[in-house]
Amino acid sequence: MHDAPLIFEHAYDIRSYEPRSDGLVAVTAICDQLQDVASRHADSLGFGFKDLRTTGHFWMLVRLHLVMDRLPGFGETCRVQTWPSGNERLVAGRDFLVHDATGRIGRATSHWVAVDLETHKACPPDEVLDRRCIPDAERALVMPSGAIPRLKDGTRETLVTARRSDQDINNHVNNVRYVEFCLEAAPEAWMAGRRCLALEIQFKNEAHAGDILVSTCAEAGEEDGTPVLLHALRRQGDDKEIVRMRSWWKEI
Repeated sequence: MHDAPLIFEHAYDIRSYEPRSDGLVAVTAICDQLQDVASRHADSLGFGFKDLRTTGHFWMLVRLHLVMDRLPGFGETCRVQTWPSGNERLVAGRDFLVHDATGRIGRATSHWVAVDLETHKACPPDEVLDRRCIPDAERALVMPSGAIPRLKDGTRETLVTARRSDQDINNHVNNVRYVEFCLEAAPEAWMAGRRCLALEIQFKNEAHAGDILVSTCAEAGEEDGTPVLLHALRRQGDDKEIVRMRSWWKEI
């Protein structure tokens, strides 16, 4: 095991090109930060991209749950903390806390699987992640139990074509781009008067540049007074399900 902190922190300045019309970033900007800090920490602990390549594996994100109390704006700095939060059967957990200058503004939890490069089958995470890398830390957030409901009939639908620039280092569409694709189908009235502050997404299949994806969504009532949208993303060519997502919205 490398001599690196088990709880890792990195600071992210909000750039001028990130905020939307109300001056605040979209929730996808925070997702980008989570993805980056997870990669940085895994590299420092010896189970990052290059390390896993030498053993014939790669990490695949299978589920993410993010809850923000508020979204930061241009000129602010986010400090993101992350740590491995436990290995369970085929899933490795990783948690996150997001802070601004005054305190915590967000928390997240995620599930990852280590995939064999040749067979494309999931391997037990203990094969690539030493349990000594998992600190005895309080969980940032608990992953909701059960699967996200499958959206069969969305009330809104739009087509999105995955571009070359949407692909990541593994030549698959980047995880955060899927969130963006799902939000493309959100109703205009929601986008104008509300902000997405929380989401839960399950990744079902890979997509690649050139794939035409059908993004659909429908209103799914409220949870604790917060309006919820249910999303689905499928590939047009073979109707294969790519992701499922739920998003929680707050009025501006």
